[in-house]
Amino acid sequence: MFSRFFRDPLFAFVVIGAAVFLADLLWQEGASDAVVVTQGDVDLLAELWSSRMGRPPNPTELQDLVDTHVTEEVMVREARRLGLDRSDPIIRRRLAQKLTFLVEDLAALEPPGEQELQTWFEARRNEYESRATVTFDHIYFRGDDGHEAALAARADLKDAETGRWRELGDPSLLARSYNAASRDGVCGDFGPAFCDALDGLTAAPTWQGPLASTYGSHLVRVIRKTPAGLPEYEAVRERVRADYEQELRIQAGAELLEDLHERYQVQLPTSGRAM
Repeated sequence: MFSRFFRDPLFAFVVIGAAVFLADLLWQEGASDAVVVTQGDVDLLAELWSSRMGRPPNPTELQDLVDTHVTEEVMVREARRLGLDRSDPIIRRRLAQKLTFLVEDLAALEPPGEQELQTWFEARRNEYESRATVTFDHIYFRGDDGHEAALAARADLKDAETGRWRELGDPSLLARSYNAASRDGVCGDFGPAFCDALDGLTAAPTWQGPLASTYGSHLVRVIRKTPAGLPEYEAVRERVRADYEQELRIQAGAELLEDLHERYQVQLPTSGRAM
């Protein structure tokens, strides 16, 4: 019960709003010309530098970081004093975006349990169906006489394990070997006629064909065919977790938007112009 309560976007919005209001109130009450840089600020600046550069800053670099931080702080304070943060579309969009991110992150704070994930997976199992794939080698022969050339080459390829097959055929931009290729991928490279013919072949150590493609003729050695299938939960567990948490974030954002529309009274112009 409590986990659902904390995931409620309206609850998150109230908490965030209260925190922002309190921070703004404290800032206004304590506002002065003093810019206080704490040791924690310095440590954070140094940490951010190290994460980008792969090493800690030297004393000169650290002083530059602090100076830049102070300059940014005084500029932000003066901009706020002049009201430059109001009615700015970029700032408005950024604030709305930050609120959305905060609510989405709060929605995924509590890790889901295994039973919860499995139940969610079973309801969407078809979405995780693995595609059918084929692994094969091919030798390409171009031109009108490619079919006859392929037949002659197949007669010479008695030893399926020899590497001599790579020296046969004509050069092309197609890969010689395809590993776990999808039907769509094969069709995109070779054309639908080749795909249909490949569907009718079984995995075998011998060369089969010739098969006609958009470009010519091919000898094919089918190494492995993997049919489409529905996976077990354990095989896609991490993917299911990521998808589940993403759905929570999207749902939280949608609920927040709905709650906000109910919270605020929206007044639109009464003119007859299209909105």
